Amino acid sequence: MVTKRRVVYYLVDGAHINVMQELLQQGHLPNIKRIVDEGTFRTATTCFPSTTGPAYLPFLTGHFPGSMHITGIRWFDKEEFKRKRWRNKEAIRSYCGPEANLFNSDMPGDKPTLLELLGQSYNVYNMITRGVPDKFDLGKKGKSLLYLRAHFFGRNHPVDELGHKRIMEMLRKGNDFDFLFAVFPSVDWDSHYYDIRDQRTIQAYKIADQSLGELREFLEKKGWWQQTLFVLSSDHGLTATHTHFDIADWLTEAGLPSISHPFIWKKNPAASVSVSGNSFASLHLLHHEGSGPLGESSLVNSFGESRLQQLIQKEAVDFIIYRGNEPGVLCVHNNAGKALIKKTGNRYSYLPETSDPLSLGSAVFADDHREALVKTFDSLYPDSLVQAEQLFRSKRAGDMVICAKKGYDLRDAWEIPEHKGSHGSLHREHMLVPLIYNQQHWAQHPARTADLFSTLLDWMHKPIPPSEGTSLIVQ
Repeated sequence: MVTKRRVVYYLVDGAHINVMQELLQQGHLPNIKRIVDEGTFRTATTCFPSTTGPAYLPFLTGHFPGSMHITGIRWFDKEEFKRKRWRNKEAIRSYCGPEANLFNSDMPGDKPTLLELLGQSYNVYNMITRGVPDKFDLGKKGKSLLYLRAHFFGRNHPVDELGHKRIMEMLRKGNDFDFLFAVFPSVDWDSHYYDIRDQRTIQAYKIADQSLGELREFLEKKGWWQQTLFVLSSDHGLTATHTHFDIADWLTEAGLPSISHPFIWKKNPAASVSVSGNSFASLHLLHHEGSGPLGESSLVNSFGESRLQQLIQKEAVDFIIYRGNEPGVLCVHNNAGKALIKKTGNRYSYLPETSDPLSLGSAVFADDHREALVKTFDSLYPDSLVQAEQLFRSKRAGDMVICAKKGYDLRDAWEIPEHKGSHGSLHREHMLVPLIYNQQHWAQHPARTADLFSTLLDWMHKPIPPSEGTSLIVQ
């Protein structure tokens, strides 16, 4: 008799790798600890930008944001903007609101999601719902009101609690499933509004733990747990923010009138700024001939050498990344100088010229993307070579990407309520996420969240489409 396999994926949005470890050691998450004792706790890297929405793409599609052309929770398309500015729905986007409904149609149609591939799939609070019938989208009913109340009144935990309630109601009605994907957003929200170790944030972790305990008990009684793969992970980490530096305002004051959300209709703008996670911003310059992304020489000419130097000297700016003059070359530039990231075929290299912005200590050479991950995994900016390269595959990445220093962010007045935590950059506290599963003896090499796409399909004995990850299951 063949026993049916199932997958349960808990995404604890914004779960910090260090906080998760602390809570497990202190005994605050007994149900997750039980999984760890029986299975595996490891660290994985997410993607760039390390922010909600784009960072869901690797584990649900196996592809990075650049490959999916969804380069931030907000993005801008210069070519579309210049072609037809007014009422062009393809020119500018913010998934922080009603436009979240466009996420599914913005994704390339030839890259399927796990929700489409794994069979009967249920979804809770995930904006990626392609392939999920409305009746299986358990968080859809009342979601908009719940999220508004959470955002403006700090009523975050009821969102997670209601999501869990609907999971259990679905199961108690006698429904079966192949794949259950549940997002718990409150850790991220509480980390933004309070602190990564605030008691309200800790309580959000506990809600996810309690949900797991009740779910497991039910599945064990049904006799389903033994053949259920349970995975818990996050999409990004987060660091505390003490100072806001609004990059759009600074550019406007520096002579480049800029549009950015929520003000996207400025007359004759010189630039567009799209901020994600508040520690990441993509910048498109508009006052130049043509509509394509700019290489180094054209960028410096359009932006201005003095203005570029002023930007990288800002205390809030960790470094900027932009395309070089040759295909396959990126410049990483900080206040001490710059280095180059090159991709030639499958090979990656990092070449400090006048500075070492990624703090790798010396030049790095890797034969492929997996070796590049291994060689940067323990650095201050893990997987930075591959993640920078993948982002700039898309024209929507902008002419320049700006990463904030730890403790700073790139958005001020219109982040309501004020954010006291940020993410989105290549910093290790944003890029490293917990990866917990109730299995042992899987591959031990450094993992990416993109590897989970192939891993879950492998577990379910399903065909695995081409992707940017590889299965962690050892054959």
